[in-house]
Amino acid sequence: MPAMDYEGFFKERLEALRAMVAGAGGTRNISGNNDLHLLFQREIADLHGREAALIFTSGYVANDAALSTLAREMPGTVVFSDALNHASMIAGIRNSRAEKYIFRHNDPSDLARLLQGVAMGRPKLVCFESVYSMAGDIAPIAALCDVADRFGAMTYIDEVHAFGSMGRMAAGSPSAKGSCTAQR
Repeated sequence: MPAMDYEGFFKERLEALRAMVAGAGGTRNISGNNDLHLLFQREIADLHGREAALIFTSGYVANDAALSTLAREMPGTVVFSDALNHASMIAGIRNSRAEKYIFRHNDPSDLARLLQGVAMGRPKLVCFESVYSMAGDIAPIAALCDVADRFGAMTYIDEVHAFGSMGRMAAGSPSAKGSCTAQR
């Protein structure tokens, strides 16, 4: 008789997996939610002190979906994108078909120059990363947020490379420095 009951060992784990399947067998819009998805969203929202969170299948999909929707659903939106933004952000901005301007990498002065050319009443969205994956540098978040605020623009910050490595409980750079509003 073998020392290890492999059949029982694997049968027990298989039953546990069946009870807590994390994979939906398709995207959420096809296969629906799983309790683990909803629990994870709640934990992410709590970590960031927010009312709710929404998880996507990847960071690429999150940026593409969020940016294309935000800029498309607010009529007249003008998007301002850092020159070194990730391809996922560029795709989302492009897919929105919104008017867009590219500002020099991490350059609040260039951002201000571009923003001043757009009427105050138009919706504006400034998009940048907190930590740039290719260059490895960190954005001057407070300065970019100050410029955006001065011109009545919203900000969209991709935190994928800061999350897990920076800030309170590794929740990303805004948790390390406060939100855009709190940085002033």
